[in-house]
Amino acid sequence: MQTISKSLKRLLSALILSNIIFMASIVYLYLDNKQNINAERININDASGKNRIVIANTDNIPEPIVAGKTYKRAYAPAGLIFYDKNGDERGGLAITDNKETNLNALAFDYQNADAIGILAQDNKHDNYFRAGLVINDKDLSGKPGHNINRINLITENGNAALVMKDHNEIPRIILKVDSVGNPSIEMFDKDGKLNWKR
Repeated sequence: MQTISKSLKRLLSALILSNIIFMASIVYLYLDNKQNINAERININDASGKNRIVIANTDNIPEPIVAGKTYKRAYAPAGLIFYDKNGDERGGLAITDNKETNLNALAFDYQNADAIGILAQDNKHDNYFRAGLVINDKDLSGKPGHNINRINLITENGNAALVMKDHNEIPRIILKVDSVGNPSIEMFDKDGKLNWKR
């Protein structure tokens, strides 16, 4: 009887020890992975179920929605998209990496189109690069995707410029420092013809 009890005791001790190790492993794995969430798309919805924020990879990024209608996206970026209470896109962060270029942008939108954007682009097959700030007026026609580009603060291939345009998107004043350090101020007439330079 005593030998059975010693064997049973050892077996129970081994089972308890293995259960403790097993449970500790599960707790460790749970706590270790709790810091990471792996997903291809995360939707953050409001109480009505409408998307307010979407985080997605390039395969799962949603098409833009403006005035309740879905449009085709020019590029499929990975990123973060903001939506208003109606479910319309209102801006976001886009990281685009395709065969030709890397284009990254942070944008905030009017109700129908881009309002302001920060961008960085560098091409893969040539030395073209640019980075800047783009500010648009709202196109009051209400056409989705339309806006009026008014101000660009940009560096492009080493040339830094502040470009101010009229309501027809014609550059009227350009303050520039070129890639070798030469500053200039240019003024244009309503048809885009240069009428003053210094």
